[in-house]
Amino acid sequence: MAEEKTFDGALERLEEIANIVQDKNLDLEKSLDFLEEGIKLANLCTEKIDTSLKN
Repeated sequence: MAEEKTFDGALERLEEIANIVQDKNLDLEKSLDFLEEGIKLANLCTEKIDTSLKN
């Protein structure tokens, strides 16, 4: 079972992805893979923020 990412861990990975996809030599398929991962991480961050605001 995969370990659940913390908000800070997810945000750090999002920053890494942003830096990676800025490389103009990255192929389209790999860019789309990073986009998919980034969307999942952004959704995770949003869920964690929503949860913390409710508490």
